[in-house]
Formats: sequence, structure tokens, C-alpha cells
Amino acid sequence: MKIARETIEQLKEQYFSDNRPWVVTYSGGKDSTTVLHLVITMLQELHAEGKDTKHTYVVSSDTTVEMPIIEKYTNTRLNQIAKFANESDLKLSCHKLEPKIEDSFWTLMLGLGYPAPTSSFRWCTERLKISPATDFLKELVNKHQSILMLLGVRTDESIARANSIESRVLNHRGLSVHDSIPNAYVLAPIKYWSNEDVWTYLSKNPFPWGNHSYMMSLYDKGSSEGDCNIALNPDSPSCGKTRFGCWVCTVVEKDRSMEGMLKNGEEWMQPLWNYREKLYEYRNNPEKRDTRRRNGATGAGPFLPGVRRELLKELLQAEVDVTNNYHKMKKDASDYNPNEQVELIKDDEIELIQQNWNKDGDISNKAYRIAQGFNKLVDKPTTTELREELEAIKDEDFNIDLFERIYEIEAYRKNISNRYAIINDIEKRVVNFYKGEFREVN
Repeated sequence: MKIARETIEQLKEQYFSDNRPWVVTYSGGKDSTTVLHLVITMLQELHAEGKDTKHTYVVSSDTTVEMPIIEKYTNTRLNQIAKFANESDLKLSCHKLEPKIEDSFWTLMLGLGYPAPTSSFRWCTERLKISPATDFLKELVNKHQSILMLLGVRTDESIARANSIESRVLNHRGLSVHDSIPNAYVLAPIKYWSNEDVWTYLSKNPFPWGNHSYMMSLYDKGSSEGDCNIALNPDSPSCGKTRFGCWVCTVVEKDRSMEGMLKNGEEWMQPLWNYREKLYEYRNNPEKRDTRRRNGATGAGPFLPGVRRELLKELLQAEVDVTNNYHKMKKDASDYNPNEQVELIKDDEIELIQQNWNKDGDISNKAYRIAQGFNKLVDKPTTTELREELEAIKDEDFNIDLFERIYEIEAYRKNISNRYAIINDIEKRVVNFYKGEFREVN
């Protein structure tokens, strides 16, 4: 393709213009794949001539709540790229970025009770994507003084995207300054490529380790186009409207990409759809959320402790169900692995969830108890020292379960200065307890 050859030559000019290392953001979608493919082709040509003089970093952002089928595809590709670069002696490395465990989706939602994200309270993007990428890229800038980021954005995708790209101030080399990272510059090598150009290039130019047919099949199974580039990309679209987004995304009313997958051969992920629908429903249900925020202010607050326990239990059940579904539906596939497990939540996240629950007054280590019902964290204690001391009390008038409910309110309301509000909560809890209206997750 003429346009591909021209782009590669333009990339070479940029490559030799300074000593900045390159950072190629890679999501696994068509546009970022095209940019990566062009860069690898260029590096192969330069290496053959002995002119590859600086390092290229391939950076992929993993929120840890990506659709399992997309996560598996992206991980496979990254491994293939790293293996090829090593065997070909290319100055290229792959880096998968994940949020810190304390900022993970499940730690924040199940541990602290953050409600499922909305368009006005999209707490997930900053913590799951932007912060990990920012930290990594700043480290590169500190190491190399400056970097050049290559993004897969195109004016042909939408009018809004075109306006966004064209509004950026470019220097004499066509580079723009990154919005938030000093000494980081941005290049969009395929910004004037059409959709047809991209698909034609990918269909006619396979990677050295295989063609792009599987990626194309993923697009066919969905309902729309557009991939979610690394969120630090200043021209990236809203993740809630992208093709390959997080399976827990509640920013949109309906997850069209998952819906498309379920209708086109990936029915094994149905438990994820069901769970996401529950998150969307619970977010908008005032009975599932506290009437106060964590700072004590009145208003729609976090998910209630009992709701978080319910959601953890159902998440672990979804993990079992989706794994079983996967093995039933994929056992005849050529790449089937009978030992493969779909992991929706890490043990480290459950441990941090338990620590947060303990701060909220859980004296029975309920997160560990729930996890052990699914053969996870079986070596963790199912009680605390306080619970053990209370169980040693020999008084028939002492109800340990009622004490725990009251203790939980005191701990959970520790930031509230108005004692009347706490006493009112305790009175309601005691009445409901003796009415038998209190329900606990075992």
C-alpha cells in the first residue's frame, strides 16, 4: 500500500530526528495494532541496516476488569511481540500496566463501597488507566529526559475526534506536547488514514508471527467499532463508548460490545453480563447504598456493608460459572487449555477488601469466609481476636451477633460527629435484628 510505505518513511524521519525513545500505546484494537505493525516493520528495516539506535516501549493498559476474551487476546499478542523482538534482537520491549492493588476496581467498590461508575462519577478511569500510565511514562521521562508517544488516533473516526486532533498545536515536526507529562511529545502517524486504509493494511500485511484474522473476528462479533486506547491518550474517546471496554462498565446503559459477543459465539461470558446488570441496578437503588457519605455528609453514599458482601459472593460465583462455561464451549477449540481458569478477582484484592471491612467493624473476617466457600484463601483466619474474646464470654444475655451489628455501625460511622444519627442507626438495627429482618451472608 502506498500510504503504508509513505507512513513508514515518515516514521524513519522522526526516528532519526532526535534520540528520544519511542512509546507505542497498544490496546489490541485495529488502530493501535496498525501503528505497532508499522513501527515493527520500520524497526526490522533499520535493524537490517544497522541503524536502529534507540529503544521502543510497547505499552498496554490492563484495568484487570477487561473482558476475558480481550484480555487473553492482548496478553497473547504481547507475549508474541516480546518473543519476536527478543529473537530478532530488536530494541523493543513490552510493558503491561495495571492499577495498584489499593486502586483496583474491586478493592474500591467491594472494599470501600464505591458505587458503580456513572458518567458524572467516573472514578474508574483515573485510577485504573491514567494513574498507572502516568507513573510509568514519568519514569521513562526521568530516565531518558524526554519521550515520543505514538498513538493510534484518526480524524476519520468521527467529527468530534477530528476536531480534537486538529485542535492540538503541532511543532515543525508535527508533534504535540502532552497535556500532563512534561517533556513528553505525541505523534499520530495514521491520523489521516481512512477506515478502509486500516482494514486493507491489516488484511494484507500479517505480523511476522501470524495474521490479524482473530482480531478482525472480535470486531465482527461486536456491535460497533473503535478501540479504547491507553487512557492517557489526550485524544482518546470515552471508554464507555468504545468497542473493547471493561466488562463491569456501567457508564453506559447497555454494554453493546458484550451484548454482541454473547450473540455471536461467546455465550460463555453470560455470567459477566448478569453481574454487570446487577451493578447497574444496585447503583441506582437507594436501598443498596448508605444515606451518608464516608465523610459523614448526607446524600447517596457507598454500597452498604451487606450489599458488598453479597456482591463479593456473587462475583466469586460468576468466576466459577464463567470458567465452567468456557470449558464446556471451548473444549473442541484448537487453542483449548483444560487447566485454564478465568480469574475475575485476585487473592490480593480479597485480602485488601478484608482489611477495609475490618476497619468498617467486621470482626468475623467475612470476606475470608466468603472466599473460602470458593476454595480461595483457605489459610486465612475466619475470625478476629475481638470475636474470639467475645465468644469466650459466658453470659446467656449477651448476643454476640447483635453486638457485632452495633459495633459495625460505630466503626462505619466513625467520621460522623452527630451522635444522634449514630444512635438512630443503632436503634433501627436493633429493632430489625429482633424482628428477624437482618440478613447476613454466611
